[in-house]
Amino acid sequence: MNAETNPTTTVPSWTPPKWVNSMMTAMLRTPGLQRLLGRRTALLTVTGRKTGKRYTTPVTYFREEDTVLVVTRRVRTWWRNLDTNREVELRLAGRPYQGRARLRVGDRAGLDDLSAFLEHRRRDAKAYGIGFTTDGHIDEDQALAVLPYLVIIRITLTAARARA
Repeated sequence: MNAETNPTTTVPSWTPPKWVNSMMTAMLRTPGLQRLLGRRTALLTVTGRKTGKRYTTPVTYFREEDTVLVVTRRVRTWWRNLDTNREVELRLAGRPYQGRARLRVGDRAGLDDLSAFLEHRRRDAKAYGIGFTTDGHIDEDQALAVLPYLVIIRITLTAARARA
């Protein structure tokens, strides 16, 4: 399904200004604040596929044991670096980790991960234009409609990174 066949389907496209990401990154690196803010927001570091430069971006996440789920919009570009190098670093609640990312780009198979993410990150559902049914689960029809516009990133933690 796409916007041409369903013109009412839209994913809100708001992107925070660069200064917001810079401020969040600094706060997530500040002792005390990182434990408080890090329960909901992580720092994800990827390596540029063309430049080899490291990029760090704050992301909301859901963690279950050694699996971390991150959702972002396809129109953003940072996730494309995971096409060639799936090794990532994460800072979760002030602790550094290494992991391996797997992308689902507009893939119906990502619906279960999207559902799990939004069931635990209910505030984020609105940001993606997805509501909840009367029984408290995500509206699957809305989720399927916006799935082509989202990227689901499943990260398997491979190790806690030693502090330098």
